[in-house]
Amino acid sequence: MKVVIDINIFVSAFLWEGNPEKIIDRVIDGTDVLYITKEILEQISEVLNRPKFNADKEGVKYYIKAIEEMANELTAAIKIQNGSRDIDDNSILECGITGNVDYIITGDDDLLVLKEFNGIKIITPKDYLEII
Repeated sequence: MKVVIDINIFVSAFLWEGNPEKIIDRVIDGTDVLYITKEILEQISEVLNRPKFNADKEGVKYYIKAIEEMANELTAAIKIQNGSRDIDDNSILECGITGNVDYIITGDDDLLVLKEFNGIKIITPKDYLEII
């Protein structure tokens, strides 16, 4: 499947085990194809470097580099004005549309409430793993 993974899933996979980590493992083993933008990568880095997470800076750099290597990086071809109720989440939708993905995987209620956007299903890691 072609997927966009939301920032919160990358952060959860880095810090804890569980379904978010299983989602990343599917990308690593080539089962799923990941699409990402530079903006999303920067947001992942920014969130993981927040003091509250106390994440190892070198570990975060390595993680971002690993994501870059396994993902298909693209530049969003469109700008969405009225997608998510949280405008910051529109970058995830833009990436999904540009990459013509099957799923956006997120834990963010502002995206999950949409359920689908331009034909892209928006679901939690748990739901995704149950479907696949």
